[in-house]
Amino acid sequence: MMRSALSLILVVCAARNVAAQDAPEPAPEPVPNDDAKASLTPAPTPAPAASAPATQAPQSSRPSGPAAAATERYPAWQSARLVLDLELYTQARLVHRAGDDLSELRLDRGEVGARVGVYRDAAAELRLEAIRSASDGGALGVDGNSTVVRVKRAQVVATHGFGELRLDGAIGFTADPWIARLERDYTIKPLSRTGSERLLDWPTSDLAAVAAASYGPVRVAVSAGNGEGLRYPERNTGKTITGVAELVPIATDSLRLGVAAVGRDGSLGVGSIRDRRAGGAITAVTPRARAGAELVYAWGIADRGDAKALLVSAWAEAEPIARAVVAARGASLGYADNGGRQSTFGGAVAVEPWRESANARSSLRFWLAIDRVTTSGAAMPLPGADAGDATVVMLIASILAPYEVN
Repeated sequence: MMRSALSLILVVCAARNVAAQDAPEPAPEPVPNDDAKASLTPAPTPAPAASAPATQAPQSSRPSGPAAAATERYPAWQSARLVLDLELYTQARLVHRAGDDLSELRLDRGEVGARVGVYRDAAAELRLEAIRSASDGGALGVDGNSTVVRVKRAQVVATHGFGELRLDGAIGFTADPWIARLERDYTIKPLSRTGSERLLDWPTSDLAAVAAASYGPVRVAVSAGNGEGLRYPERNTGKTITGVAELVPIATDSLRLGVAAVGRDGSLGVGSIRDRRAGGAITAVTPRARAGAELVYAWGIADRGDAKALLVSAWAEAEPIARAVVAARGASLGYADNGGRQSTFGGAVAVEPWRESANARSSLRFWLAIDRVTTSGAAMPLPGADAGDATVVMLIASILAPYEVN
């Protein structure tokens, strides 16, 4: 009996020792002092971080719109799988001149394009344009049509980056690097094409190969092609070389300033009429206004290889209040040999009832514009035609509608 009681007591004591060893020892109570009182205050429990979405909407690579600051020095590579673009400019015109006045409704320009990403750093682009093939007031154009549709660009483009250095290339019916540079910030296309395109008959695209390189604020582009544009194939053995150098010394939220220089050497037609150009341009873009100017000297114009002329062109656009735009432009081409001159000066106001967002290019505008056109010397119309001086009042509707599928 005594042995059983002792055994039971030993078993209970052993169980208590095991339980004491397994239980955690209480932490010693800290003794606060003057230097450590703040550390005794319990820290607030941090709020759980919100989980990031699995995918984020891609940033558009399209340049900013007229009302937004553009901090990007050069257009970013469009990585979207599909890019669709529509430009449409329609006009109601009233022309007051020495002869009978002319009023007409016209499609000044219509363009539609598609760009398909075929690889991460390569894409194919096809762009069509509707152009007016008849002269002002005329009824017949190409094959009896006053307006025809033609291919403006059909090219394969590619890019590759080596750190800060980016190389771009294109082949096919490519955009002319000078016209592309001028149109990058040119927001008054509904009023008029650029001075180089309109007065110097500079082709917007050509059957050519283009190579470009950009590093920091500097970009250089070189094009080698037929030089005939989209009018007809090459008619002589020479090729036309166009080089454009750009510098963007300032690119901030409040101002982007760019300067460019161009040189062109080529020939046109079976007679190898010289087609040489040298000049420069400057553009300034702010959140509420932008402006630009170009100065180009030409050796040879259209079918006149002996002609020499100087082009001076400038434009400006401002948005003083939301959805309201004022613009002004002027362009003058003066011939060096006989003093002939062709000039256009005008202004316009516009309302913008719809814009997709503050920094998007999608928009609908209605313009009211007035232009004064003067000509003299070699720029005068043919004998028997109406005098070249005219006042033109225009009511214009312009639609820009890009669309991207990522």
